[in-house]
Amino acid sequence: MKSKRNVPLLFMMIASFIIFIFAAGKLIGIFLEYRKGDHTYEELLEYVQEPEADEHGKNDPDPEDDSGFTFLQVDFEGLKAQNPDVAAWIQIPALSVSYPVVQGKDNSYYLHHMFDGQENKNGSIFIDYHNQPDFTDSNTIIYGHNMKNGSMFGTLDQYQEKELFRQYPCFYIYLPDSILEYRIVSCYAGKTGSVGYTYRFPEQEDFQDFLEKIISYAAYDTGTEVMDTDHIVTLSTCVNSDRNYRYLVHGKLERKIEMG
Repeated sequence: MKSKRNVPLLFMMIASFIIFIFAAGKLIGIFLEYRKGDHTYEELLEYVQEPEADEHGKNDPDPEDDSGFTFLQVDFEGLKAQNPDVAAWIQIPALSVSYPVVQGKDNSYYLHHMFDGQENKNGSIFIDYHNQPDFTDSNTIIYGHNMKNGSMFGTLDQYQEKELFRQYPCFYIYLPDSILEYRIVSCYAGKTGSVGYTYRFPEQEDFQDFLEKIISYAAYDTGTEVMDTDHIVTLSTCVNSDRNYRYLVHGKLERKIEMG
């Protein structure tokens, strides 16, 4: 009788073991995929250098600037040889974000494929396919995954803290012929498909309305003034706690540095 009573217990133990093995396998798979993604993007840093500072301790190509900020030198020829879809390089100093930016024929492919074309949860940092790749649109949208290990745009929501903005109010877009500096206008968690994702403005009044709304949504006042002649870049990532929301950071073009 005792052996018969132990049969259900044995089945439960076997089932629990199988579930454990399955869960462990899933976790190992996720870890390996994250690791593969990190390795792939770390290799791309070979195409980026921080040049030595000049005698004044700076390497800013703009002689009128005295911030001492260290600009990157990006080998776009090398990157384009790896992937002709590369359009830019993004640097967010506050978050140690430094990645190539691509643009596909749709907004689906680079959600699941890395810069080298491998399918991976990391995906890529990419421009909305509706936008011009040279950032001349009134609002250019850049997407990136909110990875749990902090990679890609996984730390973007740290801009919820106003102190971080005070210390690092700008992010940078590198193009083959110029460097674009963007000063943050507004940061907030907004619903998927909200006004922040508008990329076409038939009338100037439409863009003015867009600016007023994204400022009204801001979690705090950045003090950054905007005009209807400004160019905006919108950084977007998921909010892990609610699939219906995205975290957005809007920046306006503060200056453009032409590269000789």
